[in-house]
Parts: sequence; C-alpha cells; structure tokens
Amino acid sequence: MSHLLKNKKKKYFFLFKLIIIFFILYLFIQGTKSYTGNIFIYFIFSIVSSYLIIFGFRKNAIFFDTFFSIFLWLGFWFKFTCTIAFTDGLFREGGGSFDYKPKSFDDALLISTYGIFAFLVAGFIREKLMFNYPNKIKIDNNDKIFNSKYRKLIWIIFLTFTLSIGFLNFYFKIYQKGLLPIYDLNFLFSGIIKWLLLFGLASISSVLIFFEAKRLKKFFVFSSFVVFFETFISSFSMLSRGMIFNAFALLFGIYKFSNKINLKNNISYYLKFLLLIAILFYISVAFVNYLRANYFYVGKSLIFSSKENKKLDTVIIEPDNAKKYSSLKEHNSELVYLVINRWVGIDGVLAVSSKNEILNLDFLKNSLKERADPKQPTFYELTFNLKNKNLYDKNSTNIKGNTLPGIIAFCYYSGSILFLIISIISISLLSSLIEYIAFLSSKQNLIFSGLIGQVIAFRFIHFGYLPHQSYLLFSSIFLTILFVYLLNVFIKKYRNQ
Repeated sequence: MSHLLKNKKKKYFFLFKLIIIFFILYLFIQGTKSYTGNIFIYFIFSIVSSYLIIFGFRKNAIFFDTFFSIFLWLGFWFKFTCTIAFTDGLFREGGGSFDYKPKSFDDALLISTYGIFAFLVAGFIREKLMFNYPNKIKIDNNDKIFNSKYRKLIWIIFLTFTLSIGFLNFYFKIYQKGLLPIYDLNFLFSGIIKWLLLFGLASISSVLIFFEAKRLKKFFVFSSFVVFFETFISSFSMLSRGMIFNAFALLFGIYKFSNKINLKNNISYYLKFLLLIAILFYISVAFVNYLRANYFYVGKSLIFSSKENKKLDTVIIEPDNAKKYSSLKEHNSELVYLVINRWVGIDGVLAVSSKNEILNLDFLKNSLKERADPKQPTFYELTFNLKNKNLYDKNSTNIKGNTLPGIIAFCYYSGSILFLIISIISISLLSSLIEYIAFLSSKQNLIFSGLIGQVIAFRFIHFGYLPHQSYLLFSSIFLTILFVYLLNVFIKKYRNQ
C-alpha cells in the first residue's frame, strides 16, 4: 500500500510504520513483564508472530496470506499479550482446564509458534514454486452493460435486493449468529439466504464494481458506498459483529486491483471509506450488542470488568438485569472486550494442550464424527471442559453459541507437532490454490478473489465445530466461483451482440 504515500508523502508512510513498530514493541515490553514462563520462548513466539505483519503485506502476498496473517496475529500474539499484560490474565473464550502454570504456558506458545511457522513456510512455497499474481493486469473496456444509461439502475436494483434479503432474514430469523432458526424452512431456501448474507451478496457486489471500473475507469462514490453498505446490512441482519471482515476484504481488493491496472485512486478515497467502514462497524456492533443483551443474553464485558467474578466459569444473568445493558459506556466496554478477547486462537491451544495425555490420531479421527445437536455442547466443549462457558439467558430456548478451537488447536488434536506442521502447510497451499482459481475464473477480478481469500482464512481460523461439514462451505465457495464465471460468460456474450 506504500505507493499511495511514498511519492509525495514519504514522511507520513515512515511515520505510519514507526507507529506500528512502537505499538508492537510497547506490547512486547508489557508482555515480558507479565509472562510467567520462559522469556526466551515468549521472545521467539513474539518474533515469529510479529513477522506475520510483514509477511501478510509483502509484495507477493496473496489475499489469503494477508487475512490469515492478520487473524493469526490477533488471535495468538495480540490476544495473549493483551490478556496477560492488561487484564486479570484469564482466558475466558476457551481456556478450558488450563492450569496457568509457567511450563504450561511455554508448551502452548511453542505449539502456537510451530503452527504459525508452518503457515509462513507454506506462503514461501506458494510464492517460489506455485504462482504469484501478475504485476499488471490488462483489461478491456468494451463492457456495454455498465454504460451511463444502466449503471445507476443496476446499483439501485442491487441495493433494493440487499435490503430485501436483510429484512427477510432479520424478520423471520432464518440465519442469525448464536440463535437457532425459529421456523422450519426449506433447506434450499434457507441455504441460499445464508449464502447471500455470508458472502453471496458481497460476491455480486465485487463483480459489479469490477466491471464498472473496467468500463468507466473509476470507482464511483455511490457504487463504493453500496458495496460497503451491503456488508453492514448483511452483518446486522445476522446479528453478527463481523461486518468489518468482508468490508475490508473488498476495500483491499479494490486497492490491489486499482494498482495493477494503473488506476490510482487518491488516498482520500481510501481514507474516506476506511472511515465509513469504521463508523458502520461501530454502529453495527452497538446495535447488535443491544439486541443481544435485551433479547437473549448479555455481553461478557460485565464479567470482564468485574474482579469479584474473575474465577467464575458460569454466570446466569436475569433478563431484567440484561436489559440494563444499554448505555454508551457499556457498549464501549463490550467493544473493548471484543477487540481483545473475541479472536480465535491461543485459547484453543491452551485448552487442548492442557489435556495432552488424550491427544493422538485416533482422538482426531473421533472429532470428525461429531454431528450437530442443538441441545448438547460441542465435542470440543465437552472434551476440554468448556460446556459451561457461555452466558445464556436461562429462559431462552433457541440459543446455541459454540466455542471454537481454531485450526492450529484442531490439528494438534493429533498430539504431534510434525502432523500439525504438515497439516497447516497443506491447508495453506490448498487455500491459496482456491483463491487463485477464483482469480482466474473471474477474469482476473482481484476484488472477488480478495473476498474469497478472506472467507477461507476466516473459516480456518474459526475451525473446529462440525469439521466434517466443511464441505458445505467449500462447495458453496466453488459454486460461487462457478456463478461468477458464468456471469462473466453472459456479460461477454452480451458485449458481443
């Protein structure tokens, strides 16, 4: 991203890098003061983890590299360091039976470091032996479908469709995070709604803005607003606080694509939409927190900020008390909790490594047999003493929140570091290949392949619940790639008429 600043504002780019370096250095110093284990192991863990920032934004990084690096850094080093340095030191998102002994911390950090290192190795294997994106992309501008006559109409239709899907899902509660469906709807219909909300609508918007930029050599403010507003509507409709992921993936894809076709957007364009994404994200989190607190469970910041509750694993909060969770201060407290704690990663390794005696390949195979049961805790929760972790309103019957180990902890179900390394390398290479297939099938649409890379990275960082059903997500990804390919074929035929 340096070309936006290097030419005329090198000092600002240097200042930006300096802020990042000092931020990481400050966290590291605070972490060393609070770490109870071997400082050398924490140092190695910090070096490998911090390199993720460089690795994810290097010249030949693909989108999967970037987003998985960010998720790993946040879920492991950032979360671990902030927890031991700035909170009471307890890991409430999935520590399980972890005993908090110095050697136990050392073991967990070593396992995490091996997993992160394997991902880095896979990235260099892909870069040196498999593929890289071209330095420049040649485009044609014969796509008549986005001439001035139809452009606004197309975007208005898409916005109307987005609002309709969002309202339909919100009203009928077809797919909402942490809640079971109320109505027994047709599997195909509910599956399409879920796909549209998760990344189907975002995929369509990536195609629309791609062809618009090809035709008109510009990213219009209205079109870009609709693209990011869709992520807000979809996320809010699902009662999800993760709109920032799809939104940032699309914006980063726009940046990469613009750079490779020599369409230099002014830095104000990116700053403007970064601010828009931040505002929409804050609004979505505030509203979702309020709805969750008032209608099915209260946020965890009430415990996070309460010293007397620091050793409790289960807390029941009555609905009347939950409804008090409505002030701006409480929303901001919950947001701080989410920023530090909600990333998946180190908690899972802490929990899994605490039961090293049961880990082997047979145990890993048994985990693949898990089947969905809305009335029971998950395999991970039952095995690693997490079944009472979630905070539920005891009067609610349609709540089903799951704790996730993440891909590194899941691969360590085998109890083997070698298996962990080989698995992470294989998974990373496969994920990279899927992203590249999306790039080629979409006629070099980097905006779309950026979204797909983020979706895959998000899935693997949140891996562990019903692992055998991963085929559903990846089938939907391949069907989306096929859909985009066929859409390109249709547009090409229309263009040649």
